[in-house]
Amino acid sequence: MKKQLHPAEQYAVDVRDGRIPVSRYVRMAVERYFRDRAEAVERGWYFDERAAARPIDFIRHLPHIKGEWAGRPIELEPWQQFFLWNLFGFRRAATGTRRFREAYLEVARKNGKTTLLAGIGCYMLFADGESGAEVYSCATTRDQARECFGAAQEMVRRCSLSRRAKVFRSAGGSISYEATGSVFKPLSSDANTLDGKNASCTIVDEFHAHKTDEVYAVMKSSMGARRQPLLCIITTAGFNLAGPCFTYRSSAIKMLEGIFEDDALLAMIYTQDSREELSDPATWVKSNPCFGASVKPEFLEEQYHTMRTKPEQESAILTKNFNLWVQASDIWIGDDVWCACRSETPVESLVGCECYAGLDLGSVNDFSSLVLAFHENDRTQLLPFFWIPEEKYRTRREMQRENANIDVWVRQGLLRVTPGNVTDYAVIRRDIARLAGQYDIRKIGYDRWNSSQLVIDLLNDGLPMDGFQQSISNISPPTKEFERLVRSGDLEHYGHPVLRWMVSNVVVYRDANDNLKPVKNRSPEKIDGVVAAIEAIGEWMSAQRTPPARSIYEERGLRTF
Repeated sequence: MKKQLHPAEQYAVDVRDGRIPVSRYVRMAVERYFRDRAEAVERGWYFDERAAARPIDFIRHLPHIKGEWAGRPIELEPWQQFFLWNLFGFRRAATGTRRFREAYLEVARKNGKTTLLAGIGCYMLFADGESGAEVYSCATTRDQARECFGAAQEMVRRCSLSRRAKVFRSAGGSISYEATGSVFKPLSSDANTLDGKNASCTIVDEFHAHKTDEVYAVMKSSMGARRQPLLCIITTAGFNLAGPCFTYRSSAIKMLEGIFEDDALLAMIYTQDSREELSDPATWVKSNPCFGASVKPEFLEEQYHTMRTKPEQESAILTKNFNLWVQASDIWIGDDVWCACRSETPVESLVGCECYAGLDLGSVNDFSSLVLAFHENDRTQLLPFFWIPEEKYRTRREMQRENANIDVWVRQGLLRVTPGNVTDYAVIRRDIARLAGQYDIRKIGYDRWNSSQLVIDLLNDGLPMDGFQQSISNISPPTKEFERLVRSGDLEHYGHPVLRWMVSNVVVYRDANDNLKPVKNRSPEKIDGVVAAIEAIGEWMSAQRTPPARSIYEERGLRTF
């Protein structure tokens, strides 16, 4: 007799087999789950189904506190069960502790977010087995922090847990579990309230509303002494593309896409795959997994109609009800398109070949990039080189999730760390001189408005430096050519992981004349390598337009007197 699957696992199977419509990001998360189950032993994990089911069973004993189901036991939807099953089931073989230390869940409003948050908080307080647990619900304001915490208070007060806990309502309130010396409290983003914590579980609610990452950073640092801490971020979409939530979301997507690995992060993003598909109500379940349950179809129909008839409400409806980030630029070049480019020309065959280069020095204490562009076998080959100062390298490695693989890049020789806290131009100068001895570099384009002593030194070394104008009219043609090469599959980039990461960061600006330009200050992370590649392609294009200088003797012949 075939074993009946747990609802959480049945949900994963149904998503995998296409029976439940989901966003591409949820599909990636499900594929990752099955891949991780299959590779658990060799990756140093195991999956404990009893541990996975425990929080789901615990939350079933809590009551609903609002609406038509008030007073009834909570029955989590299959997608919610899968999130908990995944989060709590994977264990580290060496210690038996949870594999995932952070979780990011993004979903539209009215999809049981508060119920799930409060349930997780109660479980971490009463049943996680942590002595002296400190559970915090954090938000930008105390009222928002109390959304989750207040729900947990009422759940505890209305069930049998009330006999084991003390629920305090004054002075902000708390839930105390004296048997283990544990406490659950709400916190706002006031820095004075965040200091001195020893959190075992931090719940960050509506992260999209946070202007800085202060809450995330302070609370994460407060969890360092715990055996298996959990930082759980649950939010809807927002407007601030320069804020910490959109940055965190972007890095979570790159993890799902495989641009870099982060074995401690679980991410699920319920959103529409495009605005255009909103015209088909059958797709609304992608951003509203509780569609038909807590999210009524007629409510979304009303919201969609309102959005079409009252444009001033469009942004709010897109973010809150369909979980789409407003003003989020479309991805310029998707990772799947980039990875589809095949590299067939051997790298070693490029030695001695003619090429053009782009040099982007960035700021004095961050990435510097050089990209060589070859044109062999009727295709374009890119060889990138990157440098970063030692102090900046350490900072990014410790603080930036995007660079979780930065150590690997350094070990593989794909990123060179230079000594000191600012860019060591002497190292870059020597490296470029070495490359000039290996390859026939015809021109090196650089941003003349961001030039330095290095450019003067390279000119003195006899290298063919060329100031490359960054105006949109000048940079647009090579930007479009770069895109054309990628989409046609005529670009060979050899899967360089640093360049791949930078391509995934690019946001472009397009003007009324359809000119295109990558914009550093609007891109979520570093794009220097892409800018250098575009400069290199621009130098090559310029060379093709400029006929070689002809000898005067070709014009008039040799004269004799």
